[in-house]
Amino acid sequence: MSSFTPFADGDICTAHTIQQNPRPEEFKIHTHSTAEIFFFMRGKGIYHIEGSEYPLKSGDLLIMRPLETHYIEIDQSRAYERTVINFRLNMFDSLLLSDELTKPFTQRKPGKLNLFEKTDFKSERYLEYIKNLGGKRKISRFEAVSNLLPLLNEIHTAFYSRDAEPYSESETVEYRIIRHINKHLTENISLDEICDRYYISKPQLCRVFKKATGTTVWEYITLKRLMCARDMIANGEKPTVVYTKCGFNDYSAFYRAYKAKFSCAPTDTERI
Repeated sequence: MSSFTPFADGDICTAHTIQQNPRPEEFKIHTHSTAEIFFFMRGKGIYHIEGSEYPLKSGDLLIMRPLETHYIEIDQSRAYERTVINFRLNMFDSLLLSDELTKPFTQRKPGKLNLFEKTDFKSERYLEYIKNLGGKRKISRFEAVSNLLPLLNEIHTAFYSRDAEPYSESETVEYRIIRHINKHLTENISLDEICDRYYISKPQLCRVFKKATGTTVWEYITLKRLMCARDMIANGEKPTVVYTKCGFNDYSAFYRAYKAKFSCAPTDTERI
């Protein structure tokens, strides 16, 4: 694997990665506390985001907001190349139009309208910004911000220039289940309650959920809860208060899960 990071600090991280022989088992469901721009350059795969599937072709661009779970189902027979840009939404708080600029990330249903094709953009300027952010040389923070801002503007223009939602078909049961879980993430959630609500058996629930997300219901719930907890702790809240807010009933279980996921104790999490 060849990977290069042109820039990384607390607000922005950019990376360009090539894998000649990608291993499907390496690409597991995950999420970030940052927003993400993913640019697919070559390979063959299907990107899964919160239960939605996006077959990829060269030149496709995907956006994910914080905590939007995703993973790629990759064809290992082809080389896999991509540029990934992660950034904190609050880094633009001082800008007058920061909320407007990030609406394509925040004003969507999870797993919907993530994909942009070449034809969605009115010009190819966005490609130059991606090249500058994910190229093969180190760049300064000034260069990173100077390319990220116009790239976000290009995405914003493309997002609001669409004639219709390309994925507005009837919601599948697995997507409705994922949406229900996200809405009630901090509450007590049981498989029995989900099965009763959506008239589905436990084996069927496990099967469709695994197909849609690449993981189990409880692994998905735990991942989302842990990411929420980490963000709250990083923003100054106490772990002994956060764990109940994020749906954990037992601090010891929360502590073990947190340490297993992030390789540090909740009390050692760095604050923003």
